[in-house]
Amino acid sequence: MQKSTHSLKKSLLISLAVVCAVGILMVSIGKVSQGNTRQEATRTSKTAKKAAKIHLTKREKKIARHYKLTKLETRTASKTHITAIGDSVMLDVKPDVKRVFHHSAVSGSVGRQFYSLPGIVRKLKAQGHFAKYIVINLGINGPPTQHDINAVLKTVGKKRQIFWINTRVPRHWQNTTNRMIAKNAKKHANVHLVNWYKASKGHKGWYVSDRVHLNLTGDIYYTRVLARRVSEVLN
Repeated sequence: MQKSTHSLKKSLLISLAVVCAVGILMVSIGKVSQGNTRQEATRTSKTAKKAAKIHLTKREKKIARHYKLTKLETRTASKTHITAIGDSVMLDVKPDVKRVFHHSAVSGSVGRQFYSLPGIVRKLKAQGHFAKYIVINLGINGPPTQHDINAVLKTVGKKRQIFWINTRVPRHWQNTTNRMIAKNAKKHANVHLVNWYKASKGHKGWYVSDRVHLNLTGDIYYTRVLARRVSEVLN
């Protein structure tokens, strides 16, 4: 009987300890959640104040309507100097990127693989043709290696920001490429994922028949996704 009473008391104490631990955990989670909510509200307020002060030019108003961008997104893209490097998809969107990002240098090449990127960024940097913000669009022709990514990051340095666009391509390396991009975006504070894969889901009408390259509608949305992400990070 004493053993039974002792076991019951022990079980009650354990249950009480578990309840207390769960309660403490929930309170902690609540505090973190409240903190995040406050930070998000503060950021939203600051963004709204920035947007309220913006008066777009006639050119910017046309861009905002055409690409369905907010005033802040339009102005941020218009004022941001970027160097964009990519493959044939970058060639597709080059006119749109240069229109939205008024201060941009865009380099695209058919069949370009990621292994050529370390050499390209070294050359651009040596020539002084390297903006503070770098856009990378490579992946439809094959996945990157971590070795080449490390070489690019070393050349770019930590003071420049990289906007790396992931890919949607009906090839077996699509997921490998996107995982590598996501992994490095999480690891490096100056690498920002531009999630074209997610944005283009269910939009076959943005592509031509090969399901790799974009049509005119796809060019618009691709550029819009990039401009929105750049504005999100910079504001």
